[in-house]
Amino acid sequence: MSQSQERPLISEGVQARLRAASQTLTEAEGRVAQFFEQHPEEAIHLSVQALAQRIQVSEATIVRCCRSLGYQGLRDLKLALAAESMTPLHQIHEDILPDDSVGVVARKVLQSDIQAIADTLAVLDEQLLERAVEALVNATRIEFYGIGPSLPIALDAYYRFLRIGLTVTVTHDAVMQAVSAANLPPGSVAFAISHSGRTRETLNALRSARAAGAFCILLSSHVHTPLSEYADIALITASRETAFRTAALTSRIAHLSVIDALYVAVASRRSESSLIALERFSEAIDEHLL
Repeated sequence: MSQSQERPLISEGVQARLRAASQTLTEAEGRVAQFFEQHPEEAIHLSVQALAQRIQVSEATIVRCCRSLGYQGLRDLKLALAAESMTPLHQIHEDILPDDSVGVVARKVLQSDIQAIADTLAVLDEQLLERAVEALVNATRIEFYGIGPSLPIALDAYYRFLRIGLTVTVTHDAVMQAVSAANLPPGSVAFAISHSGRTRETLNALRSARAAGAFCILLSSHVHTPLSEYADIALITASRETAFRTAALTSRIAHLSVIDALYVAVASRRSESSLIALERFSEAIDEHLL
């Protein structure tokens, strides 16, 4: 079976992959990526030789850039880029303007959220998702880490997995996250959430968890980051920046969606015990409702 048959060509997500890999490409590869991002229609019609001459890089650099983005070569990337340029969602991402009406702002914001989810679906690795679900299902304990904008995501994950009867913990204090991580029991899963993948406090917690022998999962918006060095699995999402909405905001939509997908998958894998736990949860909540 060929490599292209093993990993089906993704018809969307080139721009999302460009953003996710932007911090890790070499200077020359970065120029190639920038050209793809800024001149997609021109890039589609250029041969590798013409493209190399246009950007003033070697042909090997172009091939390396394509493979860094997850494509077998320039041909596969150009096919995906052509398909993406024909997708309506690709055209709806617009920046917010000062004179936009509230209705226009709402449309742009919601379309941006839709785009973040669509881009994430395009870049998520299904095999890594499967491994993450298996690890979570079999974990003796799951501990979530995140600070700043990522802390609400960690709390949401904690509440979700607690509802289906899993042994989960979350710590608000950044220092205590590392302390707790260092004392994880055998068979634990450490789940870190960081948009940048460079948050010092979250890195310290994940590094401590790794040293304790935990299986480490990272949820981030960027590939090959300092945090990913301590992760057994790195789940990468995608989001776009605008003047009034930094990627840290739109990334939360994508991160919450991935957490939701993991939660549903884990619950379905242990359906009987999950249903029992959910019933107990509902009974406990009913006591607090009018």
